[in-house]
Amino acid sequence: MPDDPHPGGELPAGALAPRATWRVSVDVRDLADRPLDALRLLLVADVFRRLVEDLQGGLVLLAVLENAAVPSTTTREDAAKALWIRPPLARTCSPTEVAALLGAPPNIVLVPAVPSNSTAGAPDPGYTLRVAAVIPPHGGTGLPPSGLPAVFDPLALRLALLRFPYPSPAVLTTARLHRAEETLQRWRLKVADWEDMPPAPMHQHSVDAMSAALVAGLDTVTVLKLLHRMEVDLHLASGSKFATFAHLDRVLALDLCHLVGKVRR
Repeated sequence: MPDDPHPGGELPAGALAPRATWRVSVDVRDLADRPLDALRLLLVADVFRRLVEDLQGGLVLLAVLENAAVPSTTTREDAAKALWIRPPLARTCSPTEVAALLGAPPNIVLVPAVPSNSTAGAPDPGYTLRVAAVIPPHGGTGLPPSGLPAVFDPLALRLALLRFPYPSPAVLTTARLHRAEETLQRWRLKVADWEDMPPAPMHQHSVDAMSAALVAGLDTVTVLKLLHRMEVDLHLASGSKFATFAHLDRVLALDLCHLVGKVRR
């Protein structure tokens, strides 16, 4: 089960109006030595983007504000790809270029909860999401430069981070990463099994509750808790579970259909 019972943060009222276009800036300057913090900022932006584009039918134009080319940049891009984080429209090291790259000033800016040394000159957004830091296992001892724990499926790290509200520190432990990987493997097996069952519509009450949580504050904690409940609900048709899990995976991006058609019985 999720480790943190608290909900997500907040989004501005009406921020996720259907078919809207949003301009988003993600400020990862001065996070070269904090790769997990940078990845978490990009992950929160990715959840927002997937919600807008895949569930709301809108468009997100996203720019990453970073330092001038440093050795960690390519490593971070590779790590983001491993976490299924969609690439940005543009990258820049100049705050004044963000509006030009996006066509207008950003509606939303994502920044570290603890301000960096480069906050001066950052874009002036309509709304700011402050993303808390990641506390890695063992204080980060032995982590590669990307911040990805090498022995785990990268999407297990994505799942582990989604189990924390973005305004709160994400306290990772080896045990939590193991539980995330076990959940990921179990859900993929079950989704493959449910897909073989008679088709059924999504469980609309649960979908509405999960969508409301995401729209209110990117509350992936509540979404994951509801999916856990659906998983063990003996009264819910397997086909309905499959449809619901597959639908929400458009935002969670955990590759839950990875084993569909691959599991031999």
